[in-house]
Amino acid sequence: MSVRFVLLLPLLLAACALPEGNGPQAECQRAVYDDPTVRNIYSSSNMEYTLELPVRYQLEAAKRAAYQRCMQAKGLAPPGGVQAVLRSP
Repeated sequence: MSVRFVLLLPLLLAACALPEGNGPQAECQRAVYDDPTVRNIYSSSNMEYTLELPVRYQLEAAKRAAYQRCMQAKGLAPPGGVQAVLRSP
C-alpha cells in the first residue's frame, strides 16, 4: 500500500500545480491582477494582503470591474449592466 502511495505522490502533486483552467473565464481571472487599477491599489498598500477594510472594498470593486471588462472584451458578457453598490465600512 505504501509503495503505491509513493508512486502516486508525484502525480498528485503535479495535479495540484495545474492551472485553474484554460478557458476565457480563467484567463480573465488571471488578467485581473494585471489591471492597472488593481496593481495601483496593491502597490499603494505595499502589497499588504491584510488590508484595512476601506482598501479591501476598493480592491474587490476594482477586481470585479477588471474581470467584467475582460469578459466584455472577449464578447462573453453583455456591455453595460448594473454597477455594484459600493458601501462604506
